Amino acid sequence: MNYWQFRLRLYNESLKQWLDSIKQLSMGIVALFPLALPALILLPFIAWGILADTSSENTLYLNTLWCYLLFIYSWMLIQRHGVLATQHRYYVDSLAVTDVKRRWCETGLIVYSANILLLGPLCLMLLMIYGAADRFFTFPLLHIVEQLAPIFGLVVLVSYYSVSAVRVPKLPWLSLLILPLAAISMADEFAKTQWLVLWCVAIIIERQLPMPSFSLGNWPKGLFRLQLQADLQNPRSEGLRFVGLLLMTIMLGIMFNGVKHEAQSYVAGFLSFCAALLMASSLFDSQALLRLYQPYFTSLPISRYVLQSYCLLYVAVKALPGLLLLSYFDLFSAMHWALWLMFYVTSLVGILYRPIWFFISPIISAIVVFLLMSLAH
Repeated sequence: MNYWQFRLRLYNESLKQWLDSIKQLSMGIVALFPLALPALILLPFIAWGILADTSSENTLYLNTLWCYLLFIYSWMLIQRHGVLATQHRYYVDSLAVTDVKRRWCETGLIVYSANILLLGPLCLMLLMIYGAADRFFTFPLLHIVEQLAPIFGLVVLVSYYSVSAVRVPKLPWLSLLILPLAAISMADEFAKTQWLVLWCVAIIIERQLPMPSFSLGNWPKGLFRLQLQADLQNPRSEGLRFVGLLLMTIMLGIMFNGVKHEAQSYVAGFLSFCAALLMASSLFDSQALLRLYQPYFTSLPISRYVLQSYCLLYVAVKALPGLLLLSYFDLFSAMHWALWLMFYVTSLVGILYRPIWFFISPIISAIVVFLLMSLAH
């Protein structure tokens, strides 16, 4: 077994462990994955068609680009420990392998793990260049650059974020959060090529700036502080949950703007359901913390009911950034906010009493609402 085969085997083992940990989270959710696989496979192809088309609207282009880059960055971040072989780092570092070979193997694993998300846009760009080869000498250079700039920018940005997620510990808070949020409201102010240049400038700036941080100080105290420290020490779970909510909001926002007015309410209702389930799933982390420190919590002079009340209050506070995000996209009416609250509460109740099948209670609530609305009409 050579060094490449060894690193590839370590990566596959790490990926298998991650998939097993997902299965342990909720068998009910995992049972629904096969139903979503066909749609998930088609999404990149739909995104490529939008991102390679120079005639697509700027708002649609920027939303799709943001969604695609968020997804590839999150996907690579999940696989970071497998690509770097973090679990076997000391043994891997002790092997008699040159730094150049080690870096090339890591680059190969990055391409291997990014898979079609990286190779797809690259192949599409090469096909577009090959198809336009006969026009290079008949059309002005500026016209050719404008035609190829969107897909070329996609390849460059996807390549950067694939590598950055693995090798750069600093999170891209400026280029993947602040800039896109600001760009959506003024998408038509600049051309696609100019937005791509601004995106690259944002990347350069964020590489120079320090990552925003804060200290807890003397507040909060008690159980709230313990839960907050646990989240800060392992921010991966909450970070991926927020990214998942952001991805879902962007995609359904694109759908919301693309359907007729009569259907927009149903899209917003579906978003309220999915967002409530995703945000309520944060209670799983709090319940895991209670189990981890069960002897300590048992020794406290407070009842289990009070402990659960603290956990629910903390989870509700953690939901505030998600609520701000949903309000920023402005897709909900008063009815949808009420639906979100109902789905959120029923999801929390399900996690407390039937964690494996927690989504059953919000689904029943959704069916009841649908039947009542049908009877009302």
